[in-house]
Amino acid sequence: MSTRHLNALFNPRSIAVIGASERATSLGGMVLRNIRAGDYPGQLLVVNRQGYDKVHGIRCERRVKQMPWAPDLAIICTPPETVPKLVRQLGECGVRTAMVMTGGMSRSYSRNGEPLMYAVRDAAKKAGVRILGPNTIGIMSPDTHLNATYAHMGVLPGKIGFVGQSGTVASAVIDWAFARGVGFSRLLTLGDGMDIAHDDLIDYLAEDPGTRAILLHIEHIPNPRRFISSVRAASRSKPVIAVKSGRFPDSEYLPHTLPDGITQTDPIYDAALQRAGVLRVNGLDEMFDALESLSRMRRVRREELVVLCNGVGPGVLAVDRLLYQGGELAQFSEETVAKLEQRLPGYLSVRNPLDLGYDASPQLYADVLQILGQDPGIANVLVMYTPTLLEDTLHIADSVMQVARRQRLNVFTCWLGQSTVLDARDAFYEAGVPTFFSPEKAIRAFMHFVKHQRGQRLLAETPESWVEPEVNRQEAREMVQKVIRSRRNHLTNREARQLVAAYGIQTLETAYCDDEEEAVEAFREWGGPVNITLLHERGCHPYLEETSGRGRYRYTIRRLNDEAAISNACQTLMEQYRKHFPNSGFLGFAMHQTNAGLEGIGFSLGLTRDAVFGPLIVCGSAGARVNIMSDRRVALPPLNMNLANELLARSNAYRLLREYSPKPEEDIRAVCQTLVTLSQINSDIPEIRGLEILPLLFGEDGAVACDVAIDLGEPVRPVIKPYPRELEEWVSLKSGRKVLVRPIRAEDEPGHLEFHQSQSPETIRYRFFQYRNSFTHDDIARMVQIDYDREMVFIATEWLEDGSERTLGTVRVWTDADNIQCEFAVMVRDDLRGEGLGRILMEKMIRYCKARGTLEMVGHVLPGNEAMAGLARALGFSVTYDQEEDVVALKLPLNKPTEDWHLDRLDGEMPPI
Repeated sequence: MSTRHLNALFNPRSIAVIGASERATSLGGMVLRNIRAGDYPGQLLVVNRQGYDKVHGIRCERRVKQMPWAPDLAIICTPPETVPKLVRQLGECGVRTAMVMTGGMSRSYSRNGEPLMYAVRDAAKKAGVRILGPNTIGIMSPDTHLNATYAHMGVLPGKIGFVGQSGTVASAVIDWAFARGVGFSRLLTLGDGMDIAHDDLIDYLAEDPGTRAILLHIEHIPNPRRFISSVRAASRSKPVIAVKSGRFPDSEYLPHTLPDGITQTDPIYDAALQRAGVLRVNGLDEMFDALESLSRMRRVRREELVVLCNGVGPGVLAVDRLLYQGGELAQFSEETVAKLEQRLPGYLSVRNPLDLGYDASPQLYADVLQILGQDPGIANVLVMYTPTLLEDTLHIADSVMQVARRQRLNVFTCWLGQSTVLDARDAFYEAGVPTFFSPEKAIRAFMHFVKHQRGQRLLAETPESWVEPEVNRQEAREMVQKVIRSRRNHLTNREARQLVAAYGIQTLETAYCDDEEEAVEAFREWGGPVNITLLHERGCHPYLEETSGRGRYRYTIRRLNDEAAISNACQTLMEQYRKHFPNSGFLGFAMHQTNAGLEGIGFSLGLTRDAVFGPLIVCGSAGARVNIMSDRRVALPPLNMNLANELLARSNAYRLLREYSPKPEEDIRAVCQTLVTLSQINSDIPEIRGLEILPLLFGEDGAVACDVAIDLGEPVRPVIKPYPRELEEWVSLKSGRKVLVRPIRAEDEPGHLEFHQSQSPETIRYRFFQYRNSFTHDDIARMVQIDYDREMVFIATEWLEDGSERTLGTVRVWTDADNIQCEFAVMVRDDLRGEGLGRILMEKMIRYCKARGTLEMVGHVLPGNEAMAGLARALGFSVTYDQEEDVVALKLPLNKPTEDWHLDRLDGEMPPI
C-alpha cells in the first residue's frame, strides 16, 4: 500500500500529454481537448515526435528530453511498443507520476515474449515512476477542474470517489450519474493496474476530506491482503460500496481455480468484502440506490420498517419485497394504535402497511408521521404516494419534508409514476430525503442500508470471551514438521486426530488395526456395535468425497455386532478399495463404537486454501446435504466468537440446529469454539493446506470430531493478519511485579473500558487533549479492534484472583500507508507511576516499529505534561515546542531513508489529510 506521489495524480500543477495530435481519432487529442474544456488552471505541454509547433493551441515538443520543465503528471497516449522507453525517459527527466492510456498492452508482446504491460511495470519501478494503467480511462477531479480522460462528457462536482477497472463501465457510470444528479470528487479507472492499485487509491480517498463515500467496480483483486487492509480502514470513516463482476466461471476476468471443498468462487469474494466492511451490490443500478440510502438515510438502531401509502396495493408490493429480502415490519404500540384510530377515517384499519386512503391530504400525511415519530419502537418509515385527482403531488411531498426535518425518524420516499411526480422527486432530492422510483427499488435500497448497518455493528461488537485450551503448540508443529521431513503431504488418520485433540477438540476413541485379524481382536475387547473404516493414503486427504464422488463407494460399514460381521466388512471394504483406489497405499482399518453417545445435526467444518485469498474456514451441513443444499459457507481467518457465530448462522444447518437440538445454545457455542480453534490451528501451522472434520456431532461434553483429514503444502499466511502471539512478553516492574505485555485483542474491550474509567481527569486530558467524562462502546471498540498490518497497540496486563485480566497500561501507534511515519500515544494507570511501565511500553513499541521498517516516530503532548516530555528525552526523542499548535512535538528517527521521496515525505510533503 502506498500513496506515494498520488497527490500529483489527483492535483497536478502541470501536465504533459504525450502522443496528442489534432486528428479527430487521436487518443491524446481527445484527452487534451477534455483537459482544456474543463478549464484546467495548470501548465500544459504536448510531446509528439511529428514536431508540431502547437496542438490544439498548446506548445508541442518533439521528444520527452526536450520538455522545458518536468510535469507533475505525464499522460502517455502512444503505440504500445513505445511506452516502456517513454516511461524510462520520463523517470530520467524527474517525472514521478504517469498515466498510460494506451490499450492493448496485455495483447502486445515484448522481445522476451511477455505482454508489454509487464515491461511498463518493470520500467516504472526502475525509474521510480508511479503508473496508472495501462488502458485507463484517465482521471476526473472536478474540484481542481481536471478532466484528463477520453470520456464523452464530464461529471458533476460532488463528494463521491469512484475507482473502477473498466473504462467502458466508467463511461456508463458517468452518463448514468449525470442523469441522476450524482456528483464525484474523484473518478478514475485502473485499467491493467500494473502499479497503482485499488488499495493505493482507497488509502488516498479515505484521507481525502472532499470524499464522503467510495464506490468500487472490481473485476479481480490481485493483492487481497493489501486490499482488505485498506478497505477495512476506509470503511470505518465512510461508506464503501462495491460491484464485483465475474460471478461465474464463464464471466470471470481471470480463471480462478476452485479450492478443495468449494463449488463456487463468488462466495469467497462475498466473505472478503463483508469482512472488510464493504457493502456489495449486484450492479450499477443497485450501486446508486445503495449510495442514496447510505449517504442520505439517518443512522438508527432499529431495522423494522413502517410502510405508509394512500392505497393498499403499493404498500403490499413494498411489504412483499421487504419480507422476501429478510426485512421486518414494525409493530405499533397500543398508544400509537389508539392515536391512529382517532386520526384516520373509521373505514381504514390500523395495520402495517398503513393505508391512508385514496383521498389522503397533506395534513393527514403530516399528522400520521408525527404520531409514528412518538413511538419509540418505530425508526424507519417508507412514505409512498400514488397520484390522484384530489391532491397535488408536490403539496404532499412538502408536508412530508417539513415533518421529516423535525423528526428523529429515518424517512425515505417513493412517489409512484413518472410524468406528474418529477417535481416532487426533485424536491425530495434537494431536501436530502432519499427517494425512489418504485417500491422494489426503495426496499432494495433500504435493505442495503440495513445490511451495511448490520455489518458495521458486527465488526464493532465485543467478542464473547473464550479461554483457549492449553495447547502445546511446539509439539503440534513438530508433528507436522516430522511428516514434512518424511516427504508425505498428508497426516495419517491417527496423526490428524492427535493434532486436533492437542488443540482441545474432542475426538472419538479409535482402535487402529493393520489387518482383518487385528480388527477381529479389537472387536473382542470392545464388543459391539462398532463402525469400521478402511484407511488408505488418498483417503487421508480432506474433501475426498467432493472430488471422487459422494456415495459411489463404501468406506465405512456401521453397526457391526459379531466377529463374522467384522470379517465380512473388512473383506467388503477391501473389494471397494481395490476397485476405486487401486493405486492408493493401504493403511489398515479404524474402529470405533457406533453409538458413542453422539447425536444431533452433523456439521462439516474445516480449512481449505484459495489461490488468491489463501486460507479459508468452511462450515456447513455434513453428509449429502453439502452438495444438495450448497450449504458450505466460507469465512476468512482469523475468527473470534462473534465472527464464528456469524459464519455458522449463514448455514442451513444452523437453522436445523436451533430447531431440533435439545441444547441449541450449548451446541452453537461448541461449534463456534471449534471454528475459532481451527482458525488458531491455521495461524500456528501455516503448512496445513486443508483440514476437514466430517462429521462434527454432539455428546455430553460438547462437540466431537468423528473423523479428521489433514493435508499439507507450502506455508501460506492468511490475508488478514492474525493475533501476533509471538510479541507477547513477560516483564518485571521496578517493584518486582510481573506483568504481561502483549498486543491488544478485540476481547479486551471490557478491561480497556475499566482502564480508561479508572484514570484521573488530568491523565485523560493529557492523553486525549481534552477532558472526557465517559467512553462509549464505539469509542473503545475502535481502540481495541485494530488491523495488525496498519497499527499496533501493546497493553500491559496482570491476572487477578477471580481469573479476570486487568489492564495496567497501553501504548499505541498509527502508521501511514507508506510506513514512513508513525504517531504514538501512551498511558499508564495512575497508581503505577514510578514503576517504569511507561518506559517499558515505549521501548517495546520502538523496537517493533524499527523492525517493521518505519522511518520515524512522532508524538504530541500538552505543554504541562513534563513526565512524558522527560521520558521522550530519555528515549532519544527531539523535544520542541510548537507555538502555533500550542503542543510539544516529539520526533525520533528509527531507520534511515533509502529513497528521495522518503526525504520529501519526512520534510512535510504528505498525502492529503
